[in-house]
Amino acid sequence: MKSSDFHPVSCSLLLAALTLGQPLISPVPSTYQLYNDSLLMGVWYNRISATAAAADGANGVNQQWEQGTSTVWYIELQRFDCDDVTAAVYANRPSLLSNGENIFNWGFSKQTVDGGFNNCSNCTTPMQGTGDAFHSTSMFVEAVARCLILMWQSPNFVTYESYFNQVVPKLIRAASWLLVPSVLTIGIKNDMPYTHRRYILAAALAETALLTNDSSLQQQFYSQAATFAQNGLSLQDPSGFNPEKGGYDSSYNAYGLYQACNYLVVYPNVSLRQELANMLSNSFAWQLTRMNPNGSANLTGNTRVTADNNTDEVARSGYDKDYDYKSTIYAFELGSVLLQNQTLHNEAQLVAIYKGYSH
Repeated sequence: MKSSDFHPVSCSLLLAALTLGQPLISPVPSTYQLYNDSLLMGVWYNRISATAAAADGANGVNQQWEQGTSTVWYIELQRFDCDDVTAAVYANRPSLLSNGENIFNWGFSKQTVDGGFNNCSNCTTPMQGTGDAFHSTSMFVEAVARCLILMWQSPNFVTYESYFNQVVPKLIRAASWLLVPSVLTIGIKNDMPYTHRRYILAAALAETALLTNDSSLQQQFYSQAATFAQNGLSLQDPSGFNPEKGGYDSSYNAYGLYQACNYLVVYPNVSLRQELANMLSNSFAWQLTRMNPNGSANLTGNTRVTADNNTDEVARSGYDKDYDYKSTIYAFELGSVLLQNQTLHNEAQLVAIYKGYSH
């Protein structure tokens, strides 16, 4: 592969990646401050359409499951309403808020007494549980928690307070289910090949910790979140990528960086934040080498999302997996704020232009 096939990386970023003390913005912004971003406003908040869920809130394959044309549903598919809620919070779009809340509500209507989204043959209406329970639940918890934090930290919290108070207890129950020893043991085993999942879990638990008033439970969430994050840090390849299934995958690497940014701003430990900043700097430098000059992604050598779809992986829809440009834009832009790095911001803009989200 010729060097000209890849996007040029700034010397300053590469040098920063080799240092042990990558500068981190101080003070670290809140989640609301981090997402209150002009590029994201133009690319997402002002332009997105409402998530196309069913009238009752079922989204994606979950609609087909309700209609009897799919044998499985996934709680994670209800997380996409966080796009609606985020746009509603920042761009004052009430219709998106109601749509997002409806999608969240469908998900929580499937919550079982143990806090998970599991099979319940003894329920008044017997219920089939979500597919891929641990991972799917972790993604849903992360998105719900993040959007509740945006509501809570918003200057317009009074607008969201009633819904916030209804959902927080359900969120805490779902996050607690992830830490049930028998659940956690199986989940950790299943997640082993995927580094990005450590950062989903870290973000999900630390974001939930921020929303609980129970100091003991809060500490439990923070502690387990740190364990996941530290494990993720230990897996980083010296070249910068975070491994997926024994190699690199530029799409999942970007998604992991995005979730690491979400985690960094809610975890209070200064030392671990600095370790995360170092990881981010090194991994963003690698990520830039996987971007083409026009903002598209180079998929050569990926272990999971490839140009010729030569892996055995498919999305929940049943179709081949596509590169996650949305999370790539989020990752570069949030990273540019946290690491105070203009190169990352420029790349976020370039990717947005390539996808037609910006001009």
